[in-house]
Order: sequence, then C-alpha cells, then structure tokens
Amino acid sequence: MGQPHRRHGAEPGKLLPARLLRIAWLSATLLLLVSAGAAFHAGAQQPAPPAPAPDAASPAPAEPPAEAPVYDGDWWLTLGGWEQYGFVSGYEDCYASEYRGSAPFTKEVQSYVDDLNKYFLADPTRRKQTVSEALDAVRGAANDAPLSGAKAENPPPSGQAVYDGRFWFDADPAAELGFVEGYLACHSAKLKDADGKFSKAPAEYVDLINKEFGITEDSDDIDSDKAPVKIADVLHRLKDEEAAPPEPGV
Repeated sequence: MGQPHRRHGAEPGKLLPARLLRIAWLSATLLLLVSAGAAFHAGAQQPAPPAPAPDAASPAPAEPPAEAPVYDGDWWLTLGGWEQYGFVSGYEDCYASEYRGSAPFTKEVQSYVDDLNKYFLADPTRRKQTVSEALDAVRGAANDAPLSGAKAENPPPSGQAVYDGRFWFDADPAAELGFVEGYLACHSAKLKDADGKFSKAPAEYVDLINKEFGITEDSDDIDSDKAPVKIADVLHRLKDEEAAPPEPGV
C-alpha cells in the first residue's frame, strides 16, 4: 500500500505558520468578546445606587403668593348675572361704609350692572379699564372724594339696600362671591388698602363670612342676633393682622 495522503504537503503533527497565526487571532478575539459580555452582564445586574435621602433640616420650598385678581372689563364680561349683581352690591357697600364717597349710588343695583355691560361691550378698548374706573365713568364720579365730618355720618339713602347678615343669608352663592370681589375692588381702588389688606382669595372670605354668621349648608335661617350685623363690619375684622411694631432697643 502507498503512504497516506499528506494535505498541503505538511508533515503529520505540524501546521503551516499562517494557519497558526489565524487560529491565535481568532482565539484572542473570542476571549475578548467573552470578557466584554461578562462585564456587560454584571453591570446590567448591578442595582442602581439609592437616591440620596432628603435633608430633614432643609425647609420645604415656599409656595408662591396668590396673584391678586384683575377686576377689569375682560374679567367682568366673563361673570354671570348673580356675580355681577353681587359685585356692584359689595362695591357700593364699601364705597358708602368705608370710603364714604361723595358720589352716592342713586340707582338700583341692576341698573349699574346693565350700564357696565353696555359700557364694556360698546368699545373693546375699554375692557382694559378696571371695573372701578368704569363705575366712575358711568356714574360721572371720576372726581369723587371721601366726605368728611358730619356729611360722612349721614345715613345712606332710604332706597339703598341694607347689606347685613340677612342680606347675606338670602343671597345666591354667586352673588356672595361677587359681593366680596366688589368690596375688595373698591377697598383697593378707593382706599388703597390704607387701613389693612385683604390678601386671601375672595372665595376664602366667603367661607369666613359664613362662619362668622354661623351659616352652613344645613341652616334654615340665620341667627336673629347675627342677622343685623353689617357685612362690612365682618370683613373689617377679617383684614390681615398688622405686625406689632418692634419694641425700642430690640
């Protein structure tokens, strides 16, 4: 028999140098791939570090103060009829009881509501005016001023509504909100909040007034002792408390 065939002419047990180098390169590449895969797998399984615990000594961020409503014509025209009616009522009460202005409200509340709607609808440029400015315009009271002395002590005209606990109890909820909005708008525009500020939202004052009058959703009537209490007097007590002046030498 002949001798066995020798591939590529190499002797048994020996490989050509080029083939040896190729196998070495493939082995090294495979080893690198296996090592990289193992490292990736280990990193994926490692849990994320826990978030740092909040510092108990750090104060919670303060909430930004609520922005004061802008009682202008655009705002006015978004209101329903009861809220508009309440606004004029509250404005009139503040004007007469606190500002004691020289231009009294001589017409029915609804007449002023109608006048304001016509005023703002007639000219869109007027809607950037405040409702207080518009009321001065429709009433011809742009140059009004607070009365002084005996004139300020005169009782309101007999036709003017009495804005007391009875009025408040009988009012629609939207009219109650409007009343506070109107009172606060007058207090800011006419008195410039000189004797105290109302920093809460109008709806909060509605709740506080109900509490002062002892009115709840289940109330069938207002307490007879609280019915004659003026809404203006209640609101006056609800103004922001002024900080006491510092003591000398402190």
